[in-house]
Parts: sequence; C-alpha cells; structure tokens
Amino acid sequence: MSGRYWEDIETGAKQTLGRYTFTEEEIIRFARAYDPQPFHIDPQAAARSFYGGIIASGWHTVAVWMKLAVANNFGATREGPKSGVSPGFEDLRWITPVRPGMTLTYSSETIDKVALKSRPQWGLVKSRNEARSEDGALLMSFIGKGFVERRMTGDSA
Repeated sequence: MSGRYWEDIETGAKQTLGRYTFTEEEIIRFARAYDPQPFHIDPQAAARSFYGGIIASGWHTVAVWMKLAVANNFGATREGPKSGVSPGFEDLRWITPVRPGMTLTYSSETIDKVALKSRPQWGLVKSRNEARSEDGALLMSFIGKGFVERRMTGDSA
C-alpha cells in the first residue's frame, strides 16, 4: 500500500506477499518467546496432545504475514504517502494447524475502502489476508484495517 494514495488503491486488487516454510526449530524458538504452550515447545508433550505433534503458534503465522507485508512495502515509508497505521483487525481465524516443513503462501486482497469524514486527510482500507498451504487449503485468515493518506484536493482539504 505504501507509495500510493488511498484514491489509487483498487478494491478487489489481490497481491501475493510471498511464501514461507516453517521449521520445527523456528516454531519452538518463536513459541518459547511468545506462546510457550507445550504443543508448541515440547515435541514429547505435543505428541500426546490433541494435535499429535508440534504446531506453530497462530501468532507465529500472523507474524510471518506482517514480515512479508512490510517486505512488500505495506506500511510507512520515508517518501510518498503515509500509510501503515492500523486501528486493528477483525475475524482472525486459525483454521488448520501449521506443522514443521509446511510452506505457506501469503496474500492480501483489498475488500473495502472508507473515506473518513472525521479525518478527511485519511482513508481506511480493509483487506482480506490469508495463508494457504501448498495444496491451496486455507490455514489462516483475518480482515486487516489500515489508514492511508489521501490526496488533498479543494474538496477534501
């Protein structure tokens, strides 16, 4: 989204952000730091759990989305229109566990744009963000919201 004004963003535009392969070592390292549940950090306990083995934290799958989104120039930059500030997200879903060795493809699709009457210099962009397995199964999704600078014209200034 960065480098573009709100008016330039097209509803329905979809972007592939990239692919990411989860390793057991990385899953455990992330979970020890941020989500230390046994089925994320202990292979023996995970084997006895509901999941039958180590799985990535859902927060890990979302953090990878953020990493790829920033790498694709979502968010604030030093030049051009400002964007990236978010008032939150909606409907976060972790549909299927992510296991070591899985490669996910992440994407983002603009689903709505809202002109802000209270802050006419900003517009809100809503996006459907997903992670899919190599066979195309949906594993994670959420609706993101971000503020994007608008062109200041005589009508909106």
